[in-house]
Amino acid sequence: MSKLKLLSHSTKLSHNTNYKDEDLLVNIKDLGSDVKVGDVIEVYHPEDDLPRLLLQVPKTIEDVTVQKDTISIEQSVAATFQLRTYKDVIVNKVDPKSVTLEMVELTFKDQYLGRSDMWRLKMNLVDSVVYLNKKIEFCLIRCQVYEMWAQGGKVACGVITEDTKVAYRSSTSMVYLFIQMSSEMWDFDMYGDLYFEKAVNGFLSELFAKWKKEGSNHDVTIVLFSRTYYKATTIEDFPQYMRECLQQDYKGRFYEDFYRVAVQNERYDDWSTTLTRLRRMFNNYLPTVLDYHRNLGSDVPEATNSCASQGNFLEVLNISLNVFEKHYLDRSFDRTGQVSVVVTPGVGVFEVDRELTNITKQRIIDNGVGSDLVCVGEQPLHAVPLLKFHNKKGSINADDYSMPHTWINLSFYSAKKKVGYGTFVPRIKLPPEKLKTVKREKFDALSKPCMKPVQETALPNSIFDYDAYDAQVFKLPTNQNNKYVLYILTSCSIFSIF
Repeated sequence: MSKLKLLSHSTKLSHNTNYKDEDLLVNIKDLGSDVKVGDVIEVYHPEDDLPRLLLQVPKTIEDVTVQKDTISIEQSVAATFQLRTYKDVIVNKVDPKSVTLEMVELTFKDQYLGRSDMWRLKMNLVDSVVYLNKKIEFCLIRCQVYEMWAQGGKVACGVITEDTKVAYRSSTSMVYLFIQMSSEMWDFDMYGDLYFEKAVNGFLSELFAKWKKEGSNHDVTIVLFSRTYYKATTIEDFPQYMRECLQQDYKGRFYEDFYRVAVQNERYDDWSTTLTRLRRMFNNYLPTVLDYHRNLGSDVPEATNSCASQGNFLEVLNISLNVFEKHYLDRSFDRTGQVSVVVTPGVGVFEVDRELTNITKQRIIDNGVGSDLVCVGEQPLHAVPLLKFHNKKGSINADDYSMPHTWINLSFYSAKKKVGYGTFVPRIKLPPEKLKTVKREKFDALSKPCMKPVQETALPNSIFDYDAYDAQVFKLPTNQNNKYVLYILTSCSIFSIF
């Protein structure tokens, strides 16, 4: 263990990349005879309780002269780990096995990476040290270390081995956002907001804010979709031009699917105008869809909007797959990654066709497309996502379910807000009401084993003492000629014994 000082260069700080590309400049002889090129060392201030910086001893540089008992660390790295110049540091040799990473995330932007490129980059990083926000360049591939995990938690440094899992996150990809405009969108949540407001003002607003913070620049397409059921018994109840667009479900109901494109292949730095556009479309969506054919002058049966569980969930996933499976045509070499995000007011339960489910699952796995399901409804007590199968020919098995955990990623969005009346502070504070003391002689003595104390039975956060009030109501009149009456109080009724 050696106490060394950071090297001061012309900037009176640590060196920068314009001077040398290496993160660490040191004379190996000062580190001891057991330290050689390629070893892992840790650098930290003895008085600080901060994550220790791990670096790899570079090859000896002949044209760089380093003062005795001095090391130099790249300026941005030293600032990240709060290493101060002209201060003593402790340098230790570390066993690479003790700092092995289990997983590391790399982010990249404005470039296309194939599977072969990712594999070559991973092989190049084996037996190397990475730290937070480290920039990596290899064969014209530019990426940056985003997060690292070791021993079940996040770490600031580590060594990549062959067993380390490397995840690649693209900041420029193709994103399809589908918003299910089912009947629940016009319902209120527990905080008094519409589920559409929770989806747009909550989830999408936070998502776009995070994209802006991370510097993402995705190609985004936003589609509003819903399913409309018609109260009709035969196909003859509809006009001739509608019959080819109608479909019939397993219960014999006629329905029609609607899709409204809000944004198509757009790249915005500020998505606030898009949120305003979605709010305007929401105000006119339901009457436009339900009265679409009536506005054209046709006499059609009454239309109703479907619930989330009976909507066209798998159909919209296949719409995005129709685009993603042709990604090799007119390939954009500044985009990597394809993802479909479905925002629904439901709870993750859908009634689907078995054949369509198998086709969708196979297409998602073959194309390697990420499918995310975001539910703004309340999370149920059972496991989700849950698919309930039915057959087109009219038979349904109520016990036939499937949980698509392998090809659908489910998450529930909860707004970061408190109940309004929970934080309300009145302008005028009333004095607390004193508990009324009631004298109950024989009545208290006989009924004590059957009654709970006031503190246990009183409602929480209530200014009224309901138990004391009930005891006053049932108090016997003080008349000596009356017979004694014994009341046994139970949780559900009152029994009298004479």
